[in-house]
Parts: sequence; C-alpha cells; structure tokens
Amino acid sequence: MVAALSVMLYHFAFRGEAAGELPSLDLPELLKTVARYGYLGVSMFFIISGFVISYSAEDRKPYDFLVSRFVRIYPTFLILMSLTAATIALSGNPQFHIDLKQYVANVLVFSLILGEPFVDGVYWSIVLEIVFYGWIFLLIALGQFRHILSILPIWIAFSFVNEVFIGSENLQNLFITEYSGFFSLGIVINKLKRKISLYGIALFFMAGAYSLFTALSGAAWYEEAYSVDFSREVIAAIIFASVAVFILFINLKIDSRYWPVARLLGGATYALYLVHQNIGYIAVTALLDRFSAGSAIAIVSTAFIVFSLLFHLLVERRLNTLIKRYLLGFFTPKTRTA
Repeated sequence: MVAALSVMLYHFAFRGEAAGELPSLDLPELLKTVARYGYLGVSMFFIISGFVISYSAEDRKPYDFLVSRFVRIYPTFLILMSLTAATIALSGNPQFHIDLKQYVANVLVFSLILGEPFVDGVYWSIVLEIVFYGWIFLLIALGQFRHILSILPIWIAFSFVNEVFIGSENLQNLFITEYSGFFSLGIVINKLKRKISLYGIALFFMAGAYSLFTALSGAAWYEEAYSVDFSREVIAAIIFASVAVFILFINLKIDSRYWPVARLLGGATYALYLVHQNIGYIAVTALLDRFSAGSAIAIVSTAFIVFSLLFHLLVERRLNTLIKRYLLGFFTPKTRTA
C-alpha cells in the first residue's frame, strides 16, 4: 500500500502538472520535490511481485499457477479499465480521449502491439508483470522453476548487455531487461528467507547492484521528459531503504490479530494503483474551482483509498474467488455418486 500511495503522490503532486495533464498547481515546492521520486514505488512493486511469485510458484502445477495469476490480474483490470474509459468519455476533459477501438485493444491488455495507447498510463507496468508471469509459467511447465536461482544470473547478465550495448526495445520488453534486477531481488529474498546460502547472498548483491544501476540510468529519461533534476544519491537512498524495510517487514512476527488488516491493505493496493491516475487527474481538475490544490488532492486521494478498500472487500475478493473456483474446477474430474 505504501508503494501505491507513493506512486499516487507522484502523479498528483508532480507528474500531472509536469506532463500537462493537470493545470498548474499551487503546492509547496518541497512537496513537489519529494513527490517526484514517488515513481520508484513501481520498482518496489516489482520486488514484491518477484517475492510473491517465487513463493507461490513452488511445487505449483502450471495450470493452477496460470489460473491464480489470471484471476489476480485480469478481472480487476477489466472492471477498472472500463471504469476509467467511461469516466474519460463522460468527463469532457480535453486532456483525455477514448474511442471504441482503443477500448477494445485495452481489453486485450497489450494494446500497444495493436497500435493503440493505454486507457491509463499505469498499465505499462501491468504488461511487464504479465510478461514476468509468462516466463515463470514457462519455467514451471518445463519443470525448470527449481533451477530459478541458476537462471537469474543469466537473466541479469543478458539484461545488462541489452541495456548497455544492444539497446533493443523489443528485447527490453520481452525480457524485462530494465527491471529484471528488481524482480530478481524479490525472488532471491524469498529464497534467502527460507535458506541462507553464500550463493544466494552473492546473487542478492548482484541483483541489487543491477537494480541500482538501472534505477540511476533511468533517471535521465525522467529528467528529459519533465525538465527537472533527480538526485542520484536520493534515488540510491530510497532503493536501499525500500529493500531494507521490505526485508524487515517480511521477517516481523506480526500478531495474528493484525493479519486481516494487513491482508486488506495489501489486497486493495492493486485496485488503488489501477484506478487512480487518469480518473484522479480528471477529479482534481474538476475540484480546483472550489478547493485549493492541496485540498483537492487530499479529497481525491482519500476517496480512492476508500474506494479501493471497498472494491477489494465487496467485489474483488468475491468475484476472484468465484472465477478461480470455476476455472480450477473446469478440468477437475467430477466425482460421480450412485
């Protein structure tokens, strides 16, 4: 949830104005400076994803893994993408446009392949998540996931070669070469949590070093896109702190009384991430006639947090459980009774 909140702050207090999707906002410069680093929350998502997928893929049948990932990603994506598309269509905000062709392309998630832009800019990271799931599914299907720690150095080395020497965008997308270090970090952290080894520790530092390298290199893109400077020292500090806090959190012995709250916050994160950007830009813009920029952002952010919690509780949990039960039972032989 913290990672999602940091991305939301980045969009509302920095990127929206910098990209021209929000009007000029009267916000403290310190807030804008802090908010500009919120994009690093996406990298934290990739670490968490690597950790969770590594854990859930152990001894998993290929079909079971495929169903669990489909159910987690697609139903919520389809609902909230449709909500975003409807909001854009009805808002009349000239900054955003939607048509049927774009919507249909987004239903298939990989809309850029079809030559259509995303309905919401945050979907780029969902595409990378799905590509990552695809590779993990392939390893499970081939019976090679047990060798994942031997595969990661090859992935990281190949990623480095592409990012530094080849520069192929197709290879970058297919093999997630810009963010492979973060996914690898999550996988290694999960393995080290189960069993400490010198090889695992060495791999942790290799993945960490490459993650830091790509994060620092990527800052140049943000500087060019938004005409601001990013401190490499701050970026490094945020990544170090994020990894340290994550490791500390997964090793905490949390009282069982607090697990329902933790699961709720974690579960609602995906909906919050998907729904907040373009709808948020539209809502903040609409509120600026009556409220200050800070108040408008606070109102919209609070509304999204509440919406995401309720959506997860009342829709996502129930719908995903039903779909998962159906898909898992689809190929399960029914027991015939006399």
